[in-house]
Amino acid sequence: MLDDTRRRIDGHWARRFGMPVPGLSPVMVGSTGLHEDAALVLLLGDHAYVDAPRAHLDAVAATVGALPPGAVLDPASWGALASGPVLGPADHFWADRSTELRPDVGLLDAARRDELAAHVSATEWADAGFDRPVQASFGIVEDGEVVAASVVTPLWGWPLDVGVLVRPDARGQGHGRRVAQAALASAIGMSGFAGYRVERSNTASRAIALGLGLTPHGANLSVPLPVG
Repeated sequence: MLDDTRRRIDGHWARRFGMPVPGLSPVMVGSTGLHEDAALVLLLGDHAYVDAPRAHLDAVAATVGALPPGAVLDPASWGALASGPVLGPADHFWADRSTELRPDVGLLDAARRDELAAHVSATEWADAGFDRPVQASFGIVEDGEVVAASVVTPLWGWPLDVGVLVRPDARGQGHGRRVAQAALASAIGMSGFAGYRVERSNTASRAIALGLGLTPHGANLSVPLPVG
């Protein structure tokens, strides 16, 4: 990863959390007031950052403030506070102009991309970013059927977030890697870098990220908290 890319990523998180990156202590707990019903947790390098609702700030600090940074990203650490299932962790992978990518699939229009919706769950569709404004889309068509697609959607104001979907009956054939590679290259062309966020439990997506030589940098967790 280029130094400039890392500065852009770290700079965003410093602004988002209102905290210096790297932090002044291994675990930084604060409140931006952006959310009343959840805490956002970020592990970046060897520091953890937590943005907690103001009503829960003291309880969050008492629960995780003294933990090792890696433990703050463990859903089990939040069991006493969480009001529902903890979302994540999701690992962040990045590509930029230092990443060797050779796309070999073409653009896919919106109508064809939407054909995939009938073959995946609404949760999968949303998690991959297919429900957001699309800046570019790529796909693989076999025997007239769309079997895999990728999208580039906005993140932090730039077209750089890459999502991938593969039809269940076409998985395990390398389609995800091919469409991901095309979208990553497109995002780099538009923004200078590209992001690919992967649920830690999703071994197939992690294999794509690692196989394409993406750089891991950051992971996040979302902890639902009671309101009122």
